[in-house]
Amino acid sequence: MLLKKGDSGPDVKELQTLLDDNGFWTYYTITDYFGSVTETAVKNFQFSKQIKVDGLVGNTTYSCLMDGVKNDIMLKKGDRGEQVKEVQQMLGITADGIFGSGTESSVKKFQSDNGLIADGIVGSKTYETLANKTLGNSFDNIIDVDTDRTYFDDSEDTDDKLNYLGSYKTEDGLEIDRAYLDGDEYVKDYGEIQPENFFIHHTAGWNNPYNTINSWNKDKRGRVATQYCIGGTSVRVGSYGDDKYNGQVVECFPDYYIGWHLGKVGNFNMSKYSSAVEINNFGYVTKKDGKYYNYVNGEVPESMVCDLGYEFKGHQYWHAYTKEQIESLRLLINHANKIYPKIDMTAGLPQLLKDGVHPKEAFDFNEDAYNGRIKGLWTHTNVRTDKFDCYPDPKLVEMLKGL
Repeated sequence: MLLKKGDSGPDVKELQTLLDDNGFWTYYTITDYFGSVTETAVKNFQFSKQIKVDGLVGNTTYSCLMDGVKNDIMLKKGDRGEQVKEVQQMLGITADGIFGSGTESSVKKFQSDNGLIADGIVGSKTYETLANKTLGNSFDNIIDVDTDRTYFDDSEDTDDKLNYLGSYKTEDGLEIDRAYLDGDEYVKDYGEIQPENFFIHHTAGWNNPYNTINSWNKDKRGRVATQYCIGGTSVRVGSYGDDKYNGQVVECFPDYYIGWHLGKVGNFNMSKYSSAVEINNFGYVTKKDGKYYNYVNGEVPESMVCDLGYEFKGHQYWHAYTKEQIESLRLLINHANKIYPKIDMTAGLPQLLKDGVHPKEAFDFNEDAYNGRIKGLWTHTNVRTDKFDCYPDPKLVEMLKGL
């Protein structure tokens, strides 16, 4: 295969659809002409895959494009099952799990109404658009829900219904305890997957990782979780459990599965093909009369405050990540890299920091991360302008630069 600028026809239309599904198509619609827009999109894709950047679509570029979508959802007339039923629910039609002529007609109408190719096939772009348009309280999916625990006080949570399966040690000696969610609280729809991204979050909450995971298990928001959670130190000095959970890593569902944790991002595959960790931490704090308070007006000891010396997302003072949390995170990243070898843990945020980008800018919103153009290790703030996790604590910055 060889496609180049000036070509036209169905092969070009397929190319543009593949570029769209991989997150590199910027034009408002699919055409069948290979012009400057298509050439630029091809070059950007080639650059992201570290292959020859010439704007020509030969076998290598085409294979890379196909690799990017080979595990995507693809439903068509004649298919049956739970995924079909989910699509029917989003379309607002009878959800019998059978993709017949009626479902096909409804899909075509939805595609036509939303500027998609009206072929009646539910690929990743149609599925993502459906989810964006139809997510509601009764629809358990991905777009507007994430793992943020803001305003959720789990400090006194004693309703422990997690499945405790014992602990194990990684090759580097990191102990990981397994406290698993119920089977319907993480995503198994796609079978086992190989993530291409790793995201770091913090909980905007208390120090107990088991309470954090238990809250995911009990809430009504659906299958919202990260695979790992790292405990911290209580800001209530002198209270039970001050350091009991500090640096403790807890795993809450098996390898090769996912939980929804990002909320709405620019590319569905960023949510689908990502593993993640939550760090128990309150986030930003406010200084009042020489004291520091978190967003629920709880006092944070000065010894637990990180003064950045500049404002990040409008805040100079933050609840400091502990050195134990940072070390556990480092070891966890190494462990996750062995499980998920497709993730380049040195790409993304670590590379920006190594390239000399100021941490304030490196941790901020990044268009390439948001649209899935650059895969690797990122934080929630890199893909959401409305989030505060994570912030550029100098200990975290130095650890990431050392990966």
